[in-house]
Amino acid sequence: MQELILKVCGFVRFLFPSQAASLLSCCHGRLVDIVFNSTLAKEMTDFLELRALSASERSVLYDGRVLAALDQYLVACNFHGKELTEELLNMWISSLTGKSKTVRIKVGTIRNFVKYLNNMGNYSFLPMPPKVKSDYIPYIYSEEELQRIMCCADTLVPQNPNMCSSFFRLKIPMFIRILYGCGTRLEETVSLQRKDVDFKNGTLFLRKTKFSKERLIPAHHSLLDILERYCFALGIMDQPDAYLFPGKKPCTHYTSRQMQHWFSKILELTGIDQRSKQPNERGACLHGFRHVFVLKSMQQLEAAGHPVDMNDLLLPTYLGHESLIDTDKYMRFSGIQVPKALD
Repeated sequence: MQELILKVCGFVRFLFPSQAASLLSCCHGRLVDIVFNSTLAKEMTDFLELRALSASERSVLYDGRVLAALDQYLVACNFHGKELTEELLNMWISSLTGKSKTVRIKVGTIRNFVKYLNNMGNYSFLPMPPKVKSDYIPYIYSEEELQRIMCCADTLVPQNPNMCSSFFRLKIPMFIRILYGCGTRLEETVSLQRKDVDFKNGTLFLRKTKFSKERLIPAHHSLLDILERYCFALGIMDQPDAYLFPGKKPCTHYTSRQMQHWFSKILELTGIDQRSKQPNERGACLHGFRHVFVLKSMQQLEAAGHPVDMNDLLLPTYLGHESLIDTDKYMRFSGIQVPKALD
């Protein structure tokens, strides 16, 4: 089997020498800072080189970081062999932190490496991938926190004098209000263009969506009134291709990272403390407005005599979900945060 693998690598390099070289050099250029020191250092390096022939650079880099963590663990345990035992791997897996989904992905990388070791004759234990459990707890803003955030956004002034324009002072408050009023995702919101807003019919057309699920959603008239004045202020009412949140360069828009940066400033100024959050709690962030939207939408539907059950796709369709199962995680909030919603 080892000879077969080596022949395959050589065959690829023979047929596509330039492509194979570019793949390896591309990954090696970003992996130079990863040094393996355990007795499996050579095997880890060879495994990554083999992975570079068929996987993306991003995947190879991720695998390299996971193997580096395992390598450090082996060194700390004074491991001197070539075969990974069940006890050793289980102890390493139990030391992993983070979400259960993240742990499962890391174990998947090690499973691939173990399969490679077994093919090389270094028979090791193949760990089972752990189950993914739903341990995610979103942050739900209180009414008082929402008031503080909106007020701070409306009066936010950047420290850089070059950014002290009325346009900047309009963009952040408008962005937050769309998130709060429509429950849209960050990327969906920053990529909105003037032509995506239909003031006559009161809808927003979301083009750049997750899983390419374009959708047309209604918006409340109070939000549309503010959005209309916003477009007039920016001078884009008659420019259909103009972005609602234009960037510094032409034909560009604000990025999600930029919006998150300014929102972190707002959280700091409003004194919303993140140090007391639970281990599995995401904490206050822009995505939290989507959770608030779901919670309030559920409450409004119930109050209007429209109970939400497993057969109702009204809200999931609005959010871009396939079913209420996908929407379920947005309702997993802490009862301490929203005591009135426990019923």
